[in-house]
Amino acid sequence: MNPKIIKPSTHLYPKDSKVLVRVDFNVPINNRAVIDESRILLSIPTLKLLIENNNAIVLISHLGRPKGFDMNFSMRIVLNHLKKISFFENIKFHFCSNFIEKDLENKKRNLKSREILILENLRFEPGEKNSCIKFSRKITSGLDFYINDAFAVCHRGDASVNQMPNLFGSNKLPGLLLQKEIKELSKVIKFKNSKLAIIGGSKISSKVELIKKLTLSCQDIIIGGAMAFSFIKYLNGSIGISLYEEDQMSTISSILIEAKNNNCTIHLPVDVKCIKNNDEKNIINRDIYKIPHDEMGLDIGTKSCLLFKKIINKSKTIIWNGPMGVFEKKNFEKGTESILKYISNATKSGSYSLVGGGDTLSAISNYKKNNIIHEFSFQSSGGGAMLEFLQNPKLPGIKSLLE
Repeated sequence: MNPKIIKPSTHLYPKDSKVLVRVDFNVPINNRAVIDESRILLSIPTLKLLIENNNAIVLISHLGRPKGFDMNFSMRIVLNHLKKISFFENIKFHFCSNFIEKDLENKKRNLKSREILILENLRFEPGEKNSCIKFSRKITSGLDFYINDAFAVCHRGDASVNQMPNLFGSNKLPGLLLQKEIKELSKVIKFKNSKLAIIGGSKISSKVELIKKLTLSCQDIIIGGAMAFSFIKYLNGSIGISLYEEDQMSTISSILIEAKNNNCTIHLPVDVKCIKNNDEKNIINRDIYKIPHDEMGLDIGTKSCLLFKKIINKSKTIIWNGPMGVFEKKNFEKGTESILKYISNATKSGSYSLVGGGDTLSAISNYKKNNIIHEFSFQSSGGGAMLEFLQNPKLPGIKSLLE
């Protein structure tokens, strides 16, 4: 990998230019308001450097998974929140509410040094997901330099990370956040000691290939969250009405075979907190293999937490992506909170911990608000990108900066 991607000197960054910056402002929102600004704050070092260098900045990002133009996912929501953050208080913002070429050109042409123009949600346009060259040229025309500071989307082939950088020749660099991500994750790849991966979240289908690859480098893998129910179902357990993916049974079989062939142990929860008829006041702890037909599991139980604690304590390198349950609800946050605490304690005792993913970072942020501070070796801004990088560092968004 080109050394400039790992450690470019700050003097290489543009001055007195119009700079296109791909950031990851895909933040959680509720009622058209940002509820966790963690990802925004991560972009500030790069933006600060560019502003100090007297640049005019065009910011691009996606927000959520809109189906076409949907104001519930407008970047104006993010812009309104930016104005509340102290760093941005004295910065003049502009906003382009569409991708009409004439409007874009006018906004970019009139943008002055130390000002920021935010474009509308990239995913409002099919050209973003389709990596369309025409869409890419429309966004990049009239701009001098490209910077990618959105590690969380570097594993995707979207226009903003895969196509647009190629239109700037050699005038492209990773942002300070992306540099940091590459440096830390490259360190983890080199570790040869006992590795543990903790994979949570709702869908096994989105992480199948990654889990298979993790069996090659990890001695242990813990599966939590709703995806665990698909494994339990495959193993003939009774999971009630808990979420699972029926079409992934053959996939789970292949994961278990891969794990066995690679001497990697898959650990599943043994108990789970269940509810009936959506009654969250009456929570019952059940054996995960024996959930009644009308109950649903929403968080790992006490026995599972203690089992996973033992595995975490014996591991020297810990990689975590994805919550253990519906942590957004107070009655079902204990599993995720316990894993956070165990990893933090292991870190203090000398283990290296790498945590990442939107939900994982949101959980950490929630506990910070309650003055509960956890210690980790590195918090990655990416989830899928983090896991993909650990298997193959040549992600599309990184390769495009090298070409």
